[in-house]
Amino acid sequence: MVQLKGYKLNSVYFENKVAGNTKLALQNQVKYNVNYIEDENRCIGTLNFRVFDTDMQPFEIKIEAVAEFTYTADDEKSDIHIGSFDQLFPFVRQCVATLTSMSSMPSLILPIVRLERSSVEMQSNEKNNDEGMLN
Repeated sequence: MVQLKGYKLNSVYFENKVAGNTKLALQNQVKYNVNYIEDENRCIGTLNFRVFDTDMQPFEIKIEAVAEFTYTADDEKSDIHIGSFDQLFPFVRQCVATLTSMSSMPSLILPIVRLERSSVEMQSNEKNNDEGMLN
């Protein structure tokens, strides 16, 4: 079972230079990587999230969030990947809602994002990493 131990926002970028009442065609980009410290049943998840306007309006939000998780030895890596994302994404979602609501625009409530097992790929840099907690 994957358990969130802590998270932090490494960076937050927000640009909103659109004129009032401008219609935006927003699109999300999500990139999520997990680095494993297998001998400790621990991993570090890094979520890079971006919201931008597809019509090139000057509106953009970029957030990098990182979190530490523990897991049990019998958890499969694809389950760890999906479970850790599911626990970290709500914090990014709330950050976007709070940021936009404080900037004289309606609060942007992102849809819930679910990773599908078929979209999870193990890459060599996700296998093992002895990086410290939230560095």
